[in-house]
Amino acid sequence: MFWKRKRDFKPDRTEGTLKKLYLTPTQRKGLLKWILISLFLIFLSLLQDVVLCRVEIFGATFDLVVCGILVCAMFFKPETTAIFTIISSTVYYFSGTAPGTYVIALITGLGTLLCIFRINYLQRRFSSTFLCAAVGVMLYELAVFAIGLFIGITTIHRFGVFAVCGLLSVLVIPVVYPIFLSICKIGGESWKE
Repeated sequence: MFWKRKRDFKPDRTEGTLKKLYLTPTQRKGLLKWILISLFLIFLSLLQDVVLCRVEIFGATFDLVVCGILVCAMFFKPETTAIFTIISSTVYYFSGTAPGTYVIALITGLGTLLCIFRINYLQRRFSSTFLCAAVGVMLYELAVFAIGLFIGITTIHRFGVFAVCGLLSVLVIPVVYPIFLSICKIGGESWKE
């Protein structure tokens, strides 16, 4: 008779890594918050590039992604805002719709500085978020125009188009604000507004 020999070496059980991964409820809510923010920014990018690119008002179109990044940046602490804006502006640049690599530094700098200003000097309300995000969008458009003028890819006569683009993007802030406010309330660390 053949005896079945016990193995000296037993291989590890093959289980998926997600079965061993344990997230606390707070970590799950935080992960859900960042996933929803990412999905909403992707939605804004698709809306801007597919639908609203055909809508021109005085030769200008909407800049939804920058508006969304700057509005969302107002809900976090400056450290979180700096990381969020650098990651999201890098993704925005690689999506192909950003005017140049300088948008990474521009959006990160504007978002972080305006977040610090809002936290230190303004009350945490819709009006302060609107004001900071609107100033950020207009400064972004002005800086993109100035850089484009310096590089030579635009002319001084197109200043009105950049201004209208900034104004159109500012008009979108009241629409995206409640969505980002609802998302940022998930998992804590959001300011109570």
